[in-house]
Amino acid sequence: MKKILFSIFLIFCLSISFKNAKSANWCKAIYNQNMTDGQLKEQLSKCKNSDNVFFAIHTGFQNAGHLLNSLVAEYCDIRRNIVSTKPRNGDPYFTAVCEFRRHILR
Repeated sequence: MKKILFSIFLIFCLSISFKNAKSANWCKAIYNQNMTDGQLKEQLSKCKNSDNVFFAIHTGFQNAGHLLNSLVAEYCDIRRNIVSTKPRNGDPYFTAVCEFRRHILR
């Protein structure tokens, strides 16, 4: 009897603790040197149902850092945590990861 009550109590506690756990959909948009603006917009149009977004901008563009900042401002929820990196040796991309902004149209 004690094992059954303990099992029920354990299942109840676990169900309460995982109540706030949610899965998240990820979307990525990578802007390489050989891409056109239309290809980037096509990648971003697939992100409508995503919760999080990953941006990578190649440093071959003179304004890669500014482009990354504008994408973050346009598509990310600024109230949430945004993780961004600057290019390191051997890594030619500016990157950012953030929570996708909820639009009225979504």
